[in-house]
Amino acid sequence: MKKRALFFAGLLCISGIVSTANALILNIDVGDRPYYSHGPGYWYGGGYYVWVPGHWGPHHRVWFHGHYRRR
Repeated sequence: MKKRALFFAGLLCISGIVSTANALILNIDVGDRPYYSHGPGYWYGGGYYVWVPGHWGPHHRVWFHGHYRRR
């Protein structure tokens, strides 16, 4: 009887560790919205500006947020 109680106590401990490990998983979202204010492109001051989505810089060390660039 004592062995059976220890066995079930061990199972409960293991199941608690597994559920805690699953709770520690994080989701990371960059959240770089497309087209902040003008849509995919717009005319301004005689030039056309287009949306450049967010991207990683050289060697994946720096994240550049999306921005408008003159074409």
